[in-house]
Amino acid sequence: MPQEYVRSVEAGCRDALTEGPIGGFPVTGLRVTLTDGATHVKDSSEQAFRTAGRLGLREALRACTTVLLEPVVEVTVTVPEDAVGGVLGDLAARRGRVTGSTARTGSATVTATVPLAELFGYATRLRSRTQGRGTFTARPTGYAPAPGAVTVR
Repeated sequence: MPQEYVRSVEAGCRDALTEGPIGGFPVTGLRVTLTDGATHVKDSSEQAFRTAGRLGLREALRACTTVLLEPVVEVTVTVPEDAVGGVLGDLAARRGRVTGSTARTGSATVTATVPLAELFGYATRLRSRTQGRGTFTARPTGYAPAPGAVTVR
């Protein structure tokens, strides 16, 4: 296949990955390999191969199992020792998974992974639970299956 058509197929596949198989959610973690193709003097064009790449990948995505993911962040919370229980309970209520904790004299640091959607309003809640003495940082760590995520086959 001519190289310009290979690039057109790649562009079509990228279009299909951006659209995704379910409601416009992009697809990640996928590798596409073009193994074969044929050209025709009258019918071949860059747009035709782009469309073929998009439709081919869309069909392949419908034939496989996909899962809706949500962004997850690693949260590091530093609080007074007397507020650790409340903070752990609040993180659990936010679907957080505690991955570690350390205690120092008078304070404790808790590390957890929490879905990003659950962190809205967390700063205010943390301040109220710790009388303004708690702090936290969050950094993106990846994606995890969303609760009740529809597995599409």
